[in-house]
Amino acid sequence: MLTKVTQLGPMRVDEIAVALDMPKSTAYRYVKMFKDANFLYEIDGVYSAGLMISSRDEQSEKQHIVEMAAPAMKELRELTDETVILTVRVQAAALCLERLPAGRTNMLSFYRGSVRPLYAGASATALLAYAPADVIESVRKGTMRRFTGLTPSPERLGQILPAIRSNGYAVSEGEVDPFMVGVAAPVFRHGHCICVLSVAGKQSSLQGQKLDDVVQQVRGAADKLGPALESDAGSGAWMTEEGW
Repeated sequence: MLTKVTQLGPMRVDEIAVALDMPKSTAYRYVKMFKDANFLYEIDGVYSAGLMISSRDEQSEKQHIVEMAAPAMKELRELTDETVILTVRVQAAALCLERLPAGRTNMLSFYRGSVRPLYAGASATALLAYAPADVIESVRKGTMRRFTGLTPSPERLGQILPAIRSNGYAVSEGEVDPFMVGVAAPVFRHGHCICVLSVAGKQSSLQGQKLDDVVQQVRGAADKLGPALESDAGSGAWMTEEGW
């Protein structure tokens, strides 16, 4: 099953059952087992190869970019006193590679190693805004589950993405976790979006002048990390799917 999903790409359970010529009930049982063990991850009913079956090179890229981003993330947390997140795109999902929590608890559901769809939350939509056109199209045409009443619709997403590209950052309010605000900025290497740096906190904290300040601080951190990834030391830190 894992080999088939890796070879054919993201699949629904009924497609896995057909591909392996097994009853759907059996496919569900195996899919649940592999998902629980992090060999598969699921986004809106579609299953993809998980972190546990990434290649050694991919694992090395993950660790490398986390190390490269560490100074910028630590500085950003000190400046904002909020949770700081490093996110990358894996196919049509946003993967949290690292999370530095603030000194207080919050209700944020995005944690290290977790994935979420690309259509909701500042970290995800900032990645989607700079993704290839076919990825954007597949996300907008796919199932877009509503996490809250503020989760973007396909029509709203079509307005959000150009705004992110125009402004150079994303801000979300309660799109995945109620009463949580996210601010995210893309990090570029030679013109390609490699990852996103984000700050997340409660609406009661991230508002008014502080929100304006955090936007500038996140953008500044992303601008600092970009040149580091363009250096010889950063050249092997997370490669995009385009293979450039």
